[in-house]
Amino acid sequence: MELNDITIFMELYKNRSITKTAELLHYTQSNVSTRLMKLENEFHCTFFLRTRLGLEILPDGERFLQYASSLENTLKSLNQEFQVKSPEIRIGSTQLLSRLYFPQLYEKNCQYTMHTDSVRKLNRNFIRQIYDVIITHIVQTPEQGIFQTQTCQPLSWVASSNLDLNPEEILPVIVSRDKLCPLRHLTLQALNQEKSPAPLIEVDTLDLMISLLSSTRTMALLPEELIIIEKQLKVLPSPPPMILPVYGYCKSKTEADILNELFQKR
Repeated sequence: MELNDITIFMELYKNRSITKTAELLHYTQSNVSTRLMKLENEFHCTFFLRTRLGLEILPDGERFLQYASSLENTLKSLNQEFQVKSPEIRIGSTQLLSRLYFPQLYEKNCQYTMHTDSVRKLNRNFIRQIYDVIITHIVQTPEQGIFQTQTCQPLSWVASSNLDLNPEEILPVIVSRDKLCPLRHLTLQALNQEKSPAPLIEVDTLDLMISLLSSTRTMALLPEELIIIEKQLKVLPSPPPMILPVYGYCKSKTEADILNELFQKR
């Protein structure tokens, strides 16, 4: 059993839905089902009955719930105990948003530790109190006592600043391989609306995307603010910019003030 299986079990109990649990924890439904199956196999029990109306907890599930609730509370208390003793504010974000927001945090006097993670892991680690603050593209469903702030990033098509574009030329488009990446969805949406036949190039990291953009005849949809930072890129003539929502989540008023200040500078 993994500790995160407890989180999955508790969310399944609260929501009585594999689909909703997967959405809240940013897992695939198959991943949630697999973790539940392994947990049930490990304890030689069936915790939930799958019905057309959702999950119905069974007696063995009720028994397991007592221990899962106790363990979840213990883990929260453990994290809170060490969080109180630590002067650090732990901030997690995606590759893209960390490039935009983390440099400003270095200018502050407060002690930060900054972490880059996948969209899926950001929410999970925030729930487990591994991160005090997360900055993400994905809207969450915060519990009571969670502060939420929001801003937005205008997006434009960009390419190498050295590119001499032929109006007839169709440039390949670079996108993230991560299916949860909102930039990927917005890029595909824009290409679909324009009925563009542009071929796609999938990459795993932002650094690789920028490297390819600056050295090859390709383009990508990126925040305009990033283009200011990355001097080797330029905005291409294109329709009005699209908007990427950005969300910040934290657990204290002090951290909320930090996020508000960070977002208001935009």
